[in-house]
Amino acid sequence: MALITLAGRPRTGGRRPGRSGRIPDAPEIGFENQWGLSIPANYALAARRHMHEFGTTSAQLAEIKVAASIHASHNPHAFLPKRVTVEEVLDSPMVSDPLHRLDCCVITDGGGAVVVVSPGVAADLERTTVKVLGHGEAPKHTTGGRPDLTFTGARWSGPAAFAEAGVTPDDIDYVSIYDSFTITVLETLEDLGFCPKGEGGRFVADGTLVAPHGRLPFNTDGGGLCNNHPANRGGMTKIIEAVRQLRGEANPGTQVPDCRLALAHGTGGALSTRMGSATLILGQEDS
Repeated sequence: MALITLAGRPRTGGRRPGRSGRIPDAPEIGFENQWGLSIPANYALAARRHMHEFGTTSAQLAEIKVAASIHASHNPHAFLPKRVTVEEVLDSPMVSDPLHRLDCCVITDGGGAVVVVSPGVAADLERTTVKVLGHGEAPKHTTGGRPDLTFTGARWSGPAAFAEAGVTPDDIDYVSIYDSFTITVLETLEDLGFCPKGEGGRFVADGTLVAPHGRLPFNTDGGGLCNNHPANRGGMTKIIEAVRQLRGEANPGTQVPDCRLALAHGTGGALSTRMGSATLILGQEDS
């Protein structure tokens, strides 16, 4: 049996989001932060490049926030439980063009834990268990100072996880996607293979991400955009909500019917510099 736990309190005095102890050790940091590059600006670079390359719009990014807010409205613990519209996202203050305030995650204290056991131990448990079917991890480097800002490390971690699990993106019933910003979700969905590269904006439109009956419900606790984001520990919360969905224990208004396969994905670092991705495929115990 193993206990895995992560927590942070950036809202009440802990290390602020993005301030990992290892980031200042990167050899490029003097060039990147010389003129005060902020975390939202870092992600705004990726969003603007995606818009330039593929015609993605701010309204399409806003659809991701709207879906998260609908889910948060069912969660009594969500930091931002109010539903918002695309227009309200676009009318919120610009933080770093093209990202508005409501394109950005919340900052909260929080944490979580999971217990991982062997199949022999799991067989004796009374509570419904969830199996790890596949996993993948991958870094994305700065490629000598010429990074492509339109993709993430999920380009490699996703295929590895799907191959180990023996399933495809079409088999997934629910996804927990790390959502530091709306652009993070959009690029990750593309890289994991849920839609072709460049078509993420069209994919997330028309309620695709909204539980319980969207084509691909995501972050049904409200995610980092609306529920909680304890600095760099957001990946833990993604696993926990995926387990809830597979157990049928999510909030009733967002429980995906007959949820049998779920994907949880975490992102570290920064989208437009060096970063890493980790993907888990989880299934019901009889999957």
